[in-house]
Amino acid sequence: MSMDIKKRFVFLLVAIPLLVAGCGNHEQELKKSRPQELPVAVAGVPVRTAVETGGGEVLLVPLSAIFRKGELTGIFVVGADNRLTVRWISTGRSMNNNLVVLGGLDKGEFVVGTYRSALEEGVTVIKSVTAEDQTHE
Repeated sequence: MSMDIKKRFVFLLVAIPLLVAGCGNHEQELKKSRPQELPVAVAGVPVRTAVETGGGEVLLVPLSAIFRKGELTGIFVVGADNRLTVRWISTGRSMNNNLVVLGGLDKGEFVVGTYRSALEEGVTVIKSVTAEDQTHE
């Protein structure tokens, strides 16, 4: 091999790994500099209560709001800052298309009424409340 070809070969051996390593960092910078995404519209539903036959009060959320991850049962809670937070809850029996919540939520908190797999924790939402939901608050 001539000296010129050897220099080019060595240059490529050094340059290619540096270029590849640099691309990963550039991608992270792009993610950080992306503009904030627009808020997502969700139907906010307040955590409700019902009085049982024995006089005890139970918390209720719609069955459609629940999602499962392995053995865990979750729900998206809409915070005061209109951001979604995953809350892992303890549940009981179902009651008229609702699920009794034994722990992990408080009365009056807002949850996403219908779970969508595209939702993520930390996403900003615009909460719409239906007339039916307002009468139960």
